[in-house]
Amino acid sequence: MNEGKAVVLWTKYLPAIRILLKKAVTVEQQMTFSKIELMSVDNRKNANFSFNLEISNGKVENSIGVPAMGKDLFNVLNGDLIVRNFMLDKKIMIQMSRQSLLTFRCN
Repeated sequence: MNEGKAVVLWTKYLPAIRILLKKAVTVEQQMTFSKIELMSVDNRKNANFSFNLEISNGKVENSIGVPAMGKDLFNVLNGDLIVRNFMLDKKIMIQMSRQSLLTFRCN
């Protein structure tokens, strides 16, 4: 999958992701996506949508090896002024599992 393909998906869910990130400061938050929705981003038969994204003080710590879907998520988050300011002084872990479960942890 090429970078940029998931931007529409992440932009659609940005308002919900903002809320989940704020709540993740106190307790882990999760969000589930349907396979059909993810297939609209990448319709390969056995596409793997999983990724781990580590953001520390507003910067991706593990940029090497993060799939395009994860990079697109960071680009959407970083492009939003509210989220960018929120991320500046925090360590955030975002994980998308093979079961299409997006998990947010924030310290």
